[in-house]
Amino acid sequence: MDSPINWYDEYFHSKDRIVLTKQELDLPGIRLFATHNIRNAIFPHIPHYHENTFEFTFVSKGTISFYTQETEYEVSGGNIFVSFPDEVHSTNEAPITLNEQYWFQVDISDPKNLLFLNEETAKQLIEDLKSIKRHIVSTDIKETRPVIEKAFELALSNGNRLLIAGYLIIFFQLMIAAAKEERYYLTNDIEAAVQYIEEHVTEELSLHTLAGICNLSVSQFKQKFRRIVGVSPRNYINKKKVKCSKLLLLQNIPVTEVAMKLNFNTSSYFSTVFKKYTTLTPSEYIQSKLMDKAVK
Repeated sequence: MDSPINWYDEYFHSKDRIVLTKQELDLPGIRLFATHNIRNAIFPHIPHYHENTFEFTFVSKGTISFYTQETEYEVSGGNIFVSFPDEVHSTNEAPITLNEQYWFQVDISDPKNLLFLNEETAKQLIEDLKSIKRHIVSTDIKETRPVIEKAFELALSNGNRLLIAGYLIIFFQLMIAAAKEERYYLTNDIEAAVQYIEEHVTEELSLHTLAGICNLSVSQFKQKFRRIVGVSPRNYINKKKVKCSKLLLLQNIPVTEVAMKLNFNTSSYFSTVFKKYTTLTPSEYIQSKLMDKAVK
């Protein structure tokens, strides 16, 4: 495997993805500020790190999986993934699937040059960020999303730099406060539904059944599941089925049989769903794994 690289992003602007670098931002200590609305699966991030730099990824919709030191973290709507300075992280071999995210990088190498703060205050902020003990921080999306959206809107329009810095500092404080709390990511009823999905992933999973587990109507269940987990129940189910199907495909089980085992109506529909979440058809996925083995 290639060694992890010290990753630097370049400026980019399209309909769904905007990356602003320090040249465009001109904000002390902020190396990057970006957003991406992912409508179809894209290829995974390779292992990389950011020298002397925190990276914070705020997921406003959907989910994304990160990996550090062989541990997987699934980040959903309202949650922040914290990549610590010089820490190697990636999305492993998992393509990045449907989500909306903002992320920014904070260079902590010079406390005299951080968000227009005086040196003492900047050092305190850096210490507070370093005191975060876990990779996922669960926040109240109703508080954090408007703040990060406004900060990016101002940055994109070359707005007042002091105001942008102010919004980012507010975002930091909300995140630091949330990190100190022992928050549960799932309510008891939604956790029960998620557990049921995990245990019955090969079956036909009815939303009526899942809603019944939660003592909710189907419409109430769909709304609550999306709000807490970050994706719709069907999206979550399909993602879990695709994950399970990868294991079956690598056991030389025919695609048609895998589709049947996982209760897809047809093998063609299974292939469509599989490609949506992996960028590859089932056959292409098998071939890619065979090629990986041959290289090794």
